Amino acid sequence: MESKLFKICTDNILPPNMNVVIPEPYVPYIPNEWNEILVLAEAQNLSKSRSDQYVRKLKSMSTEERIFRLFPDGRFRCAAQVVTSNIGVHPWDDGSLKLAIESACGTKAENTAVSNAVPWSQVDENENNITPSWELISRSIKFWEKLLPLIVPKHIISCGKKAQRVIDDLSNGLWTGKHSRLRLPSRAAMSRVSSMFSEKDLLSRYEEVKKVVERHPEWAEKPYRQNKIFFACHAVSRLKGNWE
Repeated sequence: MESKLFKICTDNILPPNMNVVIPEPYVPYIPNEWNEILVLAEAQNLSKSRSDQYVRKLKSMSTEERIFRLFPDGRFRCAAQVVTSNIGVHPWDDGSLKLAIESACGTKAENTAVSNAVPWSQVDENENNITPSWELISRSIKFWEKLLPLIVPKHIISCGKKAQRVIDDLSNGLWTGKHSRLRLPSRAAMSRVSSMFSEKDLLSRYEEVKKVVERHPEWAEKPYRQNKIFFACHAVSRLKGNWE
C-alpha cells in the first residue's frame, strides 16, 4: 500500500503556478492499530507568522519526506504514538480533536487516522494564510477519490465547511462509509460561543468529556481550554452512539 499511496501523491504534485507553499500533497497519518476512523481538519496553516520554522523544515525535506510528513518518524504506519507526537495537523496537535474523538467515539485517539481535507496551503503576498481556493478544493476532491478506495476508512469525521465540501462532493460510489460533520475547532469559531457556558456545568452534563479530561489533562491545557472542552461536548452531542 505504501508505494501506491506514494504514487498517488507524486501524481498530484502541483505546478508552480498554483501558488501553494509546498506542492506535494501528503499521506494521512494512519496508526498501526487503526480503528478505521479518519478525522479531517481543513488545511495546514503554513503562513510565516504561524509556522515559519515548520515551513523551513518542510522545504528542506525530500519529496518523499514531505509526502510522509504526518508520520512522526517519517515511516508509513510507524510505531510512534500520535497521541504524544506533533504531526502537523494543528487542532489534533493542540489536543482539541484528540479530546473530542476519544470522548465521542469511545475509542482511543492513538488509534485514529488524521489528516487535512485540503492537503495544500496557500498564502498571500505577505505570507499570511488564506482560505483554499475553489481550484484547490476541486483538486483535493480528486486526490481523495484516488486515496479513499485504497485506505477504505469506515467512518470519516470532517471538521469545518471546507473539509465537509471535499467529502460531500466525492463521486458517487467511490467511497461508501459513514460521514459525520463537526464544526472546525478554530479559536474564532469556538470563542464566539464557548464563553457562554461554564466548564463545571459542561463537564457535569458531558460525563464522557469529563472522563477523558481526567485521563488526559494535557489535551485540555491552556490556552483555550474552554474552547477545547466545548468542542468535545459538541462532538459528543453530534456523534455519541451514532458513529458505527
